[in-house]
Amino acid sequence: MRHKPPLTAARLAQIWDEHPSPIVLELLWEIHRLRATVSRAQQIRCLIGKGGGSVPSTVWSCFERELDAEPCLTDPNTPRQQALVDGIGRRTRDSEK
Repeated sequence: MRHKPPLTAARLAQIWDEHPSPIVLELLWEIHRLRATVSRAQQIRCLIGKGGGSVPSTVWSCFERELDAEPCLTDPNTPRQQALVDGIGRRTRDSEK
């Protein structure tokens, strides 16, 4: 499944303006947290890309802590996700016959 294009900060602000509710606020805070992780990854990429290949240990440690805390890396599949995985596996097996 292809992803939709990423949402810009302006679009996220527009969503909040159109739907200022507690659940939207909760989702926007999660998006903010994920964007901060992407920003840290960009910082590391820039440090590595300068040819030195060295990342300050404080930056790397912070990034590792952020990744270690990511639920998407440790959460079990939801029933909906598992059904999708099972369906893909079933189609793969069927196409191999």
